[in-house]
Amino acid sequence: MDTTGLIYAVICIMAWGSWLVPSEKVKFPNEQVKTFFVALASTIVAFLIVLGRGELGQLSFGIAWILVLGGLIWAISAYCAFVACNQIGIAKAFGIWAPLNIIVSFIWSLTLFGQFRDCSLVTWVIGLVSLILVIVGVFMIIFSGGSDDKEDLSGKPAVKGLLGAVGAGILWGTFYIPAAYVSQTSTDLAEISPWATALPLAVGMLIGTSIMVALTRTTPKLEKPIDYVKAMSSGALWTLGFFGMLLMVAAIGPGPGYTLASLCVAVNALWGVFYFKDPAPKTKAAKFTLIGVLIATLAGTVLGNFGSLDEILGIDPKPAAQK
Repeated sequence: MDTTGLIYAVICIMAWGSWLVPSEKVKFPNEQVKTFFVALASTIVAFLIVLGRGELGQLSFGIAWILVLGGLIWAISAYCAFVACNQIGIAKAFGIWAPLNIIVSFIWSLTLFGQFRDCSLVTWVIGLVSLILVIVGVFMIIFSGGSDDKEDLSGKPAVKGLLGAVGAGILWGTFYIPAAYVSQTSTDLAEISPWATALPLAVGMLIGTSIMVALTRTTPKLEKPIDYVKAMSSGALWTLGFFGMLLMVAAIGPGPGYTLASLCVAVNALWGVFYFKDPAPKTKAAKFTLIGVLIATLAGTVLGNFGSLDEILGIDPKPAAQK
């Protein structure tokens, strides 16, 4: 990897691994309002960047609404994520949904786009083992316990948090599908700059979160002026990570790019354990959480690079009779 690709990778991993941190201790009326501020900041940042690059003219309504649909899915995903963080802690929540993102993305790639069907048996065995290890890592995170090693995961708050993390894992592994599906069947979207696609996605996020706030009849008002800065900072960091991912993919390719982006789960786990102390460092819960995150991340990295394993291993997937 060249220096430019490495810089973009670090930006993406650090931003996506840290975007929840600024707003984590802000007192929000509810999770819907928290999600709204993230979407608002993302929309502002995306608009300024696309405007500055002079790419607003690339977006027609016929294409933009598809990307907006992806933003609506993202909005629900973010709500699930914040519910999970509030109930089971940022380290556990992130450690559960990030590996699930990879699994769900893999399933969509296989079923919707027909990828990986020509892979060798060796690659499929490695993929199956990786999938099992991801599940093992996630279960280690789930059952690691709380800061005092006595947390009961059968209680309603914990169950709600686990369901939220699973929901975020499934939906965040799905929100890109509308744009990806259309790009496979139409040249119109493929000709649009990746930078420009970020704006309608952010608009969809804002529309979705605004609807959720309206349904709760809650005013998006925070207690202190600094809270608005912290809330918007989360959205700005997420957008920074998104653009970092776009640049990284352009520099080193989609396979290695998406794989490296998944390493943000390790950064987030470190924030959860050593900054929020949930679970507290040196406890059994913290050790199990970090080990679970490590196993799930490494296995998820292999799974995320599934389509390139034959090439990496130097294996010809086609039998000799088919050559």
